[in-house]
Amino acid sequence: MRLTLLLLCLLSPLSVAAQQGDPMDVQRCIWRCLADSSGPASSEYNQCVARLCSGEPVAPLSTPAPPQPVPLAWRAGLASDGVHRFAGADAEQGYGFYYFCTPQVSFFTLIGLPMDAGQYRFVIGDVAYLVPLDRSRGDLSVNIPPGDVFMQGVQAGSWLRVEALDGTSLIQFSLSGAGASINNAVQGCFG
Repeated sequence: MRLTLLLLCLLSPLSVAAQQGDPMDVQRCIWRCLADSSGPASSEYNQCVARLCSGEPVAPLSTPAPPQPVPLAWRAGLASDGVHRFAGADAEQGYGFYYFCTPQVSFFTLIGLPMDAGQYRFVIGDVAYLVPLDRSRGDLSVNIPPGDVFMQGVQAGSWLRVEALDGTSLIQFSLSGAGASINNAVQGCFG
């Protein structure tokens, strides 16, 4: 109890200064919360900022659920260039897995991944596909004709895991909804 009162007394000036609106005091308060937590996504950090830096009431703490892979929302449509059709999804980390086509070209691309061009293993279920990725379009991509075995695997699979040739897992994408989205793009290009 005494320790709690001591901590409240010590933190009160920080809290009052942050709530009075000086931007640097608010920023210092936020940095202090970050330094005392396991990171900006942690509940400790968010609770500290809410309690000490923003003047907002604190929500009661709850036990966070363990992180689960988040299924990606696949979508399809006309790309912003007005020429390509696309089907794809973005991962939380900002990476994306997309299929693009025009009547002349058909390709898959991994967007925003910090990987070198080269051959990778794409694992769907129990099947591994060796896929040579290049950077001819900026992001990693590979030409795949409609109906290709790899494309059929993507359309029918549940999850896609990209691995280095030594078996190191690099990233994983949900394929839930990929089949319908890719079919939509293919019909728009070749239908």
